[in-house]
Formats: sequence, structure tokens, C-alpha cells
Amino acid sequence: MALRPVVVTGLGVICAVGRDPEEFWHRLTTGQGGLTPIQDPAFEVFEARYAGQVPDEWVTGQLPEPDTTLDRTAALALIAARQAIAQAGLTGVEATRFGMILGKCQATPDAAGHYQPMHHTQDVIADRLGMRGPRILVSTACAAGGNAVGLAKDKIRAGEADAVLAGGVDPLLFGTYAGFAGLKALSTGPCRPYSHSDGLNLGEGAAFLLLEPLDLALARGAVPLAEVAGYGLSADAYHATAPDPTGRGGVSAMRRALADAGLTTGDVGYVSGHGTGTPANDAMEAKVMRTVFGPRAGQVPTSSIKSFVGHTLGAAGAVEAVAAVLALRDGVAPPTIGFDAEAVPGDLDFVPNQARKLSTGTVVSNNYAFGGNNVSLVLTTPGPDREWAEPAPREAVITGLGPVSGLGAGVAETTEAILAGRRAPGARPSLEGRTFAPRSLWRHMNNLSRMAIAAARLSWEDAGLKLPRKELDDVALVFATGAGSAESTGGFDDSIAANPNKPAVLSFSNVVLNATGGAVCQTLGLRGPTTTICSGGASASIALTCALEMIRDGKADVVLVVAADEHVGVVPQDTFVSPYDRDSERVPGSAAVAFVVEAADHCAARGGTPYARVLAAGHVSGPFDGLTGLAGLTEPLDLVVGAATGGGDDAEEAASVLAALPGVPLTASAGLTGDCQAATGALNITLAALAIRDGVAPALTGLATPVAGGLADYLGEPELPEPARRALVLSSAPGSVRGAVVLGAI
Repeated sequence: MALRPVVVTGLGVICAVGRDPEEFWHRLTTGQGGLTPIQDPAFEVFEARYAGQVPDEWVTGQLPEPDTTLDRTAALALIAARQAIAQAGLTGVEATRFGMILGKCQATPDAAGHYQPMHHTQDVIADRLGMRGPRILVSTACAAGGNAVGLAKDKIRAGEADAVLAGGVDPLLFGTYAGFAGLKALSTGPCRPYSHSDGLNLGEGAAFLLLEPLDLALARGAVPLAEVAGYGLSADAYHATAPDPTGRGGVSAMRRALADAGLTTGDVGYVSGHGTGTPANDAMEAKVMRTVFGPRAGQVPTSSIKSFVGHTLGAAGAVEAVAAVLALRDGVAPPTIGFDAEAVPGDLDFVPNQARKLSTGTVVSNNYAFGGNNVSLVLTTPGPDREWAEPAPREAVITGLGPVSGLGAGVAETTEAILAGRRAPGARPSLEGRTFAPRSLWRHMNNLSRMAIAAARLSWEDAGLKLPRKELDDVALVFATGAGSAESTGGFDDSIAANPNKPAVLSFSNVVLNATGGAVCQTLGLRGPTTTICSGGASASIALTCALEMIRDGKADVVLVVAADEHVGVVPQDTFVSPYDRDSERVPGSAAVAFVVEAADHCAARGGTPYARVLAAGHVSGPFDGLTGLAGLTEPLDLVVGAATGGGDDAEEAASVLAALPGVPLTASAGLTGDCQAATGALNITLAALAIRDGVAPALTGLATPVAGGLADYLGEPELPEPARRALVLSSAPGSVRGAVVLGAI
């Protein structure tokens, strides 16, 4: 029996060719492009100055007075989100059952020019709309918008939400423009994908699709526009910016999407292509079409709406998914405008210059990204309500650990440090004299990638995994980070400030937050489903839930979760850091932590030895509300590893834990390493696994004046009386998302 059908009931979009879906679709189907010269004088330093810009009046004209102070990113996203909700006619949904998955490529500067947390835009929109359900910020560069739609489908099928807004947003930023100019990737005029591939145009905008289960949508009288029948993710494992010229990553994503949908290539009647207009992308995409469709490739219309709106980066996949839904609804393929039919071989049909009638019930939307991320969405004409089954349960276990921090590299060094009571808050990991990748790659990598690769290799070795090439191609990677590479971002920004026409292009390729995950895939040769989560300190636990969903749905037997964040500033050596102490301060740290999540049956078949079972994992969003709604609190627990950072939020957490779980010792890791954002969340999961297998956990030896309870409520010795049977791990991105993971003994 099929799984629960998930449908699209609302659309929202604002971009260069439309302030709403109706105007957007009218201009696409009538061939009215929106690529124009940039009028901002700051951009006059560049030779190429065409872009897909959203007129300011389209933004201000759709914002009520309370929202006029929002930054441009949030304003664009809020407009598109409200449009999607309005079209769906969604009212009365319980706040905790209403979620959002948002794709972004760029961090948004605040009024002072400092970067906001990646999830800030999402939090603003969710708070405005009263959403307390699943909340994930996905940042797989130009694939993020489509990736978000796939993850939203997973959340509904997992039973975590009744409605999810899925989409993407990115504005036109000067620094990003300079980076693409430095790569010589921009066209000096309106781009012409697939025919005169001399470069791309950047664009800006936002788009959302409102997803619901088909049964609930029909029950409330909604009109489904399309069914999200399947999606597929893959990694190129090839290069930081260039796509794999063989197209195998794109081929894998499309084949996985069709398999997820239970369809074949013969069912597909239209493909919404990525179509950037760059030589490398357009040539690769043509190979993907020929490989996937074979002799039928020339009979499948394929077009690129980037010829209208430019490349909207994190919004691109969502903007193009909206167009794909409308193409399916109306039976019309939007054209690729500016097309020179004599410029390319004529064996493929790129719908040149004029829209065309379609007769199909299945369309595919493809996106490819820096960092080697690929995504395909399969959308079909919605059918009537039908019987469906819950996903079959599939137990998952943690089989390998790879902590890399100031305490040391690997399980043995970390355990030794914990037992010896050694602390290194704010210290950077040392990998001197150790190489975890081919030297030709290693010497060009930034520090974050080196840490992440070291952690990944150590966890892989610890798991004892020795898989044949065929299986390795299906190993998944979920990368988690709060802010990506501070080193590369700082270096790139400094180069732009010095001379925007001479950007540090190597740093630019590592500014996208999924770049480190791409480097891990490239080094280890992983080409399975791949995504990047950027939800602050909750990123690693969210990454774990994504891994569990991949395993549950049969998309992977082995998932490598890697979390990494760094701090490049000076850390005062005399700062007192002790989680849950009234006098403690927060100190930023640097670390990378990886762990292998494996289907229990796969682990058993290969004779692996797990650390722990993953018993439960879940998240709540919005303002702090104690432990309300978190998973795994009803069974007896032996240990709680908290999300404490040593800062001001520790008191609320401690009071909630001690009230809800009296007698269960509480500990945290920030006193050992400092607050390493996503890596701290992954380290806490790792430490809980060690507590279960080895009976070792970080003692709060520096705790003198607890913010709640007494010293007896906290773990005072690193060696437990006996290994924990069940351990609870908390994670937190304050004001955004909080998570709980429960691990159990084998």
C-alpha cells in the first residue's frame, strides 16, 4: 500500500516577473522577461550588470504597516508565505502542527552590516504567522528551495505536521554579485540558457508552496494543485563549484525521485530545468537528460525560467517548483526565452521562446548547486483520496563516533580528556601533522573543512565500515552547521572591501554553508542523498531526524551526520565557563563532530557493534516552554546531557529539567569545549552514546553555584556507577528550535 499522499494547496511567489503567482505565470507564458540593468550605482564597478530585480513598490505595496521595518529578505519571504496560505484558504490549523522548511543560500546582513543567524528570517516569518511546528533552515546553495519541498514532504509523512510551508528566499547582495563576477560566471546581457551559454544573471525573490496531506486537504474543502509524488537528493562528490561534467549526480537525483514516486521516465512529460546559462551547467544538464531519458530525451520538453528571472539562489528551486505546479495545472510549458536555436545541437527540446501546450500528468523540477548538491522533485496531477499506510518502523543505531575538538581527535583522546578532567573551552582543534584527505585537496582546504573531514573519517573508521563502491554510492550525508566557515567568509568579505573586482574566489566557493559537506562527500566519495541543516545549536539533532527519515523511507542504510562550526576571534583565557553556574560566561568554540547512523538490520548483517539505539528524536519551535512537547520524557532516564552553553539561557533549561526529571543527573559539554554551535549538539549526542556504551560522561567539576537546584542534581564524576541505559540529549537554538534525542542501550 502507498504512503500518505502529500499535495500542494497554495502557492506564493515574488520575483522579477511577478509580485504574485498570477502575474508571475502570465509573464512566463507570454514570454515577458524581467532581466534588466541594475540601477544601483554601487554595481557600476562590474562589467556585467543585468539581474532579475524585484521593484521596491512590489514589496512595500504588499506589506502592512507593522512589517515595513523588516529587512528585504524577511519582507520577500513574508509576502510569498502569506500568498501561499491565502490561496490554500488555510485557517484553524493548530500552531504546533504548522511547520516551515526554508531554503536560503546567503546569510542576511542586519542594519549594522553584521550577519544574522541563518535561521533568523525563518523565525521572523514563523512568529508573524503563529507557527510552532517543525522548523528547519536548509542551506544547500542553489538547490535549497527544492530541497525544502522534499523535507517538508518527509515531515508530513512522519506525522509531525498537518501543514508545512516549504520554499526559499534570497535577495540580491553586492558581495555575492562580486563573487560570481570574480568567477567570470556572469553574462553581460540577459542570460540565454541552453543556447548561448555565456553566463548567468543573478536574481532575487521568494517562493513558497503550502503542503498538506491529501486527506486533510480534501476534508477541509481545499483544492489540491499538485501532488509531491517524490523527490531525490544526491552529491556530485566532484568539485566545490563546478558540476560533475558526466552528470551522474543529476542523474542519480532524478532516478531517486522517480523511484520515490513509483514512476518511470516514460511518465514524465515536462522538465523544469536548472538552466543557469553557464557553459558547465548547461552541458552537464544536457547529459543528464540524455542519460535519464535515452532515445526519448528529445521528446521531453525542458525549459529554464532563469531566462526570465535570473538565478535566485536559495529561492531558485522553490520559484521553479511554483512554475512546475502551474505548468501541470494549466497544461502549459513556459519557454526558454532569448533562445538561439542554431547555437546548440537540436536533439533536445528546450521550448524555445514561446510557451507550449502540454499533455501530461507528471513534471520534474531539477536543481544543481555549488558544493555538489542536486535535487529533483516529481509533481503529479492530484488524484482522489485513497488508502495509505504509515511508514514501516525501522530501527536505527549509532555505530561510529568522530569527535574533533580542543580535547583531542577521536573517541580515545576525547574519553581520556573527560576522565582526566581536562578542559579546553574556546581552544581550536589541532590537526598538525595529520592529513585526512589527499594532500592535493588538503592543502587548499579551509580549517572548517579539514575539521569536518577529520571527524567524518574518524567516525567511519570507528564504525568499522568497509563498503563496496556500489554501496558507497548510496551512503547519505547530512551536514549541520550554525554559520559555516568563518575563515572563508571573513577572507571573502575583506577582499570585497579592498577591491570588489578582485574577490578571493577560493574563499567565495566556501562561503556557501553546504561547501563543507560537499568537501566531505568529495573526500570520502559519498554520492548518496545529501543535505545541509543550518538551524543554530539545534542543527545536529535536526540532522539526526533527517537521517532517521532517510533510513525509515529506505533511501539509505547508512547516514553520516557531520556537524562543524568555528570561532576565529580571540578567546580570553581567564573566562570562567561552567554550564549551569550563576557566574559562568559563554565562550565561543571550534569543533567538528561526526557520527554514523545506520539501519539496525544493516549493522547486524555486516557484524557491526553499535554504541546505542536511537529511541526517539523530535523538536519544538517558538518561545521557550520548558520541556513541553519534547520527545522521550515518559520513560525512565539515567542521564540528561543539556544544551547549556554557559550563558544566560542555562537557568531556564536547568529549572525545567530538574522539575520534570527529578533525580536524573544533568550535565553538558560547553565547559569542555565552549559553545561550538551545531558541533556542540553533535558532541552531546556523541557523549550520550559513550555514556551508554562505556559509562563515561562529562562531569561538571567547575560547578559551584547552580542556577537551579543543588550540586547533587548535576553530574559530579566522569565515571558513572554503571553505563546508562537511557540518555536524553537536549539541543537549542534560542528563540527558534529546541530538540530532544533519546538514546538507549543495545
